[in-house]
Amino acid sequence: MNLTDIPNQNPHYLQDVTDLGEDVNIIASDDIYAANGMKLLAKGARINRSQRECLQAHKLRLSLDQVLSADVTVTPAQLSLDANKMLAEDAIMRQLAERSGDPRGFKHVLGTLILPPPLLFRLTVMREQRQPLYQHSLRAALITHAMAARLGLSEQNQREVVLAALCHDMGEMHTDPLLLTPGNQITSQDRRFIHVHPVTSYCIMQDMQTLPAASLQAVLQHHERLDGSGYPHGLKEEKIHPLAKLLCVTEVMEGVLRRGDKQQIDILLRLNQQRFDPAVTQALRDLLGFDSNETPLNPSIDKVMAQLNHVAQVLAAWPALNRELTALAAAEPAYLFMVDQMSTLHSLVLQAGIDPSNLDILFQLFQEDTRILTEMQLTLNELAWRMADMANEIERRTTTLEAAFQAKASELVGLLKAG
Repeated sequence: MNLTDIPNQNPHYLQDVTDLGEDVNIIASDDIYAANGMKLLAKGARINRSQRECLQAHKLRLSLDQVLSADVTVTPAQLSLDANKMLAEDAIMRQLAERSGDPRGFKHVLGTLILPPPLLFRLTVMREQRQPLYQHSLRAALITHAMAARLGLSEQNQREVVLAALCHDMGEMHTDPLLLTPGNQITSQDRRFIHVHPVTSYCIMQDMQTLPAASLQAVLQHHERLDGSGYPHGLKEEKIHPLAKLLCVTEVMEGVLRRGDKQQIDILLRLNQQRFDPAVTQALRDLLGFDSNETPLNPSIDKVMAQLNHVAQVLAAWPALNRELTALAAAEPAYLFMVDQMSTLHSLVLQAGIDPSNLDILFQLFQEDTRILTEMQLTLNELAWRMADMANEIERRTTTLEAAFQAKASELVGLLKAG
């Protein structure tokens, strides 16, 4: 997607808008025109399912957010009320706010955000039609603010990054909701629609014209990683906006924090030191106040051994595949990414204290000490996520290669996903 494209009448978003129009009054706040100048709907027309085909059949001159309004609209005050409810119900979110150094700062920032009407309209559609996405966005905004406050960012930067957190996944409203259903098996073809959402979110915000440039850059880059393994542009280190470095940690951590799994956060941060900004991750550690005496999980020795065997198989097969990929890298630079990522994986395995050639010794240790087994299960859970993430990124970067080059990439993807 070109960064100047305006995804203004996406069928999935239009579906949400028209479905909402069955329950509340959504009207055209101005005449609605097609890009060719044809008048489609007059100002004041009520929008519901009956208008969907008319709007969907034409490219619009202006995006839906700019020409529609609802009689029930999310406001900064409503955002604060929803934040209060979230804080009352979630002990970890309360802890983040309290340890940020500015416990009331999040609600203050929400109350002082300047949100243009098109953005408020889109947040309304999200709140009413995509409630899990709305909750994720609000939680992400709180986590982001807590880290920003802990880092001592200026009030302006705090507002910019909180705004970015609220908007970072708006592009997912243009994705088929079935793809985002928990447990849905996503194909490599489906994943293309998910990978484009940072660009879509950026385009939506850019179309509103008055939003801060820093917020737009944070949204566009919130899936980038310091080691270049992220998307959409594979940026590294200083090429990534400082606020995006903060938001990318939030994006990864929100789901784990929602499950209340602080132990997994600890492992995740340790195994991703090359991918995340160290100052940001340290701020999160401070906020969470890691406790070595956390209640342990109920680990499964069978699951741990199965995961260890998968890691051992990947590393055993890698040397031969590495020689082939390195030889081909001169003709296809995408292979250099694979070699670099696998080198990082090998280092992570060694850092975790895993010796694939001595699994019997580890098995004996697990039987003798549940704490070691628990630590290993958390570590292997993270390694499994990391290998799956690597496989998805390799697929994304190699889908356009010639068949001969794709074959070796597919071999590595299959190896990483075998567990």
